[in-house]
Amino acid sequence: MFMYKYRNNLKLFILWGTICLLANVVCTASTPYDGDQSFWVGWVQQLMDGGFGGFKGNYPPLYVFWLWVVAQIHAVLDFAVDKTFFLKFLCLWPVFFSHLFFVDFLCRITEKFNYPDWKKHLLIAFVALNPAILINGPVWGQVDLLPVVLAVLAIYCISRPRYIFLASMLYLLALLAKFQMIAFLPVFGGLFVRHWRTSWKGLPLAVVGAAVVLLPFAIGGNLLPMLSRAYVQTTSQYPYATMNATNLWVLLVGNAAPDNVPIWGASADGLGFLLKPAILGKILFVIVSVFVLIKSILCKNTRTAFALCTLNGLAFFVLLPGMHERYLLYAVPMAICWLVWDMRRGGVPCFLITLVATLNVNLINPFRGNDVWNTVSMVGCIALVASLLVIAMPKKVNKVLYRIKKVPFPAWAPYALLSVILLIEGGYIAYRNRPIVAPKGENIVLLENLSVRQSEQGYGTPKTNRSVDSHMLIVGKRVYKNGLGTHAPSKFVYDLPENADTLFIGAGIDDECYDHGSAIFIIRVDGKEVWRSPLVRGVDSAFFTQVPLQGATLLELETDPDGPNNCDHTDWLNGYIKLR
Repeated sequence: MFMYKYRNNLKLFILWGTICLLANVVCTASTPYDGDQSFWVGWVQQLMDGGFGGFKGNYPPLYVFWLWVVAQIHAVLDFAVDKTFFLKFLCLWPVFFSHLFFVDFLCRITEKFNYPDWKKHLLIAFVALNPAILINGPVWGQVDLLPVVLAVLAIYCISRPRYIFLASMLYLLALLAKFQMIAFLPVFGGLFVRHWRTSWKGLPLAVVGAAVVLLPFAIGGNLLPMLSRAYVQTTSQYPYATMNATNLWVLLVGNAAPDNVPIWGASADGLGFLLKPAILGKILFVIVSVFVLIKSILCKNTRTAFALCTLNGLAFFVLLPGMHERYLLYAVPMAICWLVWDMRRGGVPCFLITLVATLNVNLINPFRGNDVWNTVSMVGCIALVASLLVIAMPKKVNKVLYRIKKVPFPAWAPYALLSVILLIEGGYIAYRNRPIVAPKGENIVLLENLSVRQSEQGYGTPKTNRSVDSHMLIVGKRVYKNGLGTHAPSKFVYDLPENADTLFIGAGIDDECYDHGSAIFIIRVDGKEVWRSPLVRGVDSAFFTQVPLQGATLLELETDPDGPNNCDHTDWLNGYIKLR
């Protein structure tokens, strides 16, 4: 392994590696960013239907390999691809392992520094529980950490003569995972030039790595179109000075302002075009990048290399137009490495960058969701029990901790624990993700097969066996195979068969609204109200009921928004009539 071997810090990694993986699993319970989840759904479905040749997304190829694995898991389990917790959970596996590896890497690196134990614990705790990393990955549902960790390793290796042959391959893999890793090109390029006598020896390995990643797309006849979408078309995809990024352009022109309008009201004629955010931002970034490139060529140590990466990553976010709220995350691991190598100079920049990166993402997609309440409550209860044990039985607790400390855990123990947790939790989530199907039989008539006499809906059109937004019917994270997706207010009147005996049906707000939306569900038989739900909210599980139908001729299903109808995506679930 191209890192220092453990001498004294193995227990440090066992402790904080375990805490890191638990923090990731807890944060995954948060509601993800809906837009990115829609991308995952579309891309996984494309890979399921057409393999690498059928992939039409604009994402770089390395992570697409994992999306292909996710597609195969859905295919084997016969699960439809949709915005489920199961999909988010699977898509984040590379992030979980990347974060754990980053903790492992820095635990090994701190072996070379003469830091006291309390300082090592503070440093590694900041890595394991870094809020910017957690809110970007398991909370938001993005995978930005994977390419940055590859870039960190590339910078580290090119500064180490023994491992310099790996540097070019690692940096190229980072670029093949995320185009934004170009932010660190001035540093990597400068170090490559400085060590040119040995750095070029890694180029053949880089070519092999790139060939392995690109080969499936070439076989599928999709190589050039994929590269064009991922590395060319995306550069002009967002013609805005900033896309929710709290950077220079928010101060000068505001959020989501066009990038082709000169600042300060200047005319676009003559030299005024230089004041367009699209032009001025690139000029400013190039100036910083040239400075960083020169400093990198002259760089003599790893500490300065990570400091320069931090600077250019920060300039990438602050100066360039079209930045998104998440893109400061790329500077965070570099700043953490700078902090580890140079605590005196790197401390303040690292904490400020982490703070801004965390707050920026939190403005758009905060840590929230119904499952978060339950998960955090469980953590609070565990903390109470642990505190009681420590205070009530200190000697026994110390004895147990001493015995645990003496156990010779191997360095791979946290990775094994993470794998076990992911497999167990993944199996449980897969079990819960199985579609709940309405019963079938000769004396069963599904709601979808009844004759509709009247249909009214305030927004959109009703969907059979799909939500009003054409997704799977999902309520309370449970998938339902049959039902009616509608939007409050709505009313549907059905003709009942002559021998109808009992209606069995569920109701709830679809999970595509997350914790938004609310409505009251009402059932009438021959014009008489026979069932009314309480106010059902987006965080609630489905309500189920059964209604006698003997002698009835009309069934009416109604949803009432009970106020504003924003995101009142109401689902009637697995409805069926039992015949006499």
